[in-house]
Amino acid sequence: MKLTIEELPKSRVAYFRNVGEYGEKENKELMESFKKWLKSNGVFDHSTILGIPQDNPEITPKEECRYDVCVVINNDCNVEKPAHVGEFSGGKYAVFLLDHTKEAVSEFWGNIFSEIERNNLSIREQPIIERYTSQMIHNHLCEKLVPIQ
Repeated sequence: MKLTIEELPKSRVAYFRNVGEYGEKENKELMESFKKWLKSNGVFDHSTILGIPQDNPEITPKEECRYDVCVVINNDCNVEKPAHVGEFSGGKYAVFLLDHTKEAVSEFWGNIFSEIERNNLSIREQPIIERYTSQMIHNHLCEKLVPIQ
């Protein structure tokens, strides 16, 4: 796995949220609704989408797990419903580029902790994020951002 390190700024975001069990079908439906919203607001082609699981399903009951899809927006952006406005805390991340396939994502989860250890990094207590640009989506790629110290 190819690894780069990035410092992401604290940012204002527009987001959609799903509450319930994490799953491929639910996340995909949420993402498709969000992409339609982005396109209807004229920002899809220039945006970077973040997928953020807000809860650990080993601790939080599955019906209460929150999954957000977000886009960074500037302060004067007017956010139309059904989107909400929030804040992304930013910070330092180990970034991994991978094919957006079930196999590649599964391999990522199987190797991530040994990969972090191998690179002498330590994980911060924040969600691991998925990041997409429109170009990545067209090329079936995504990035996984692991919060590090």
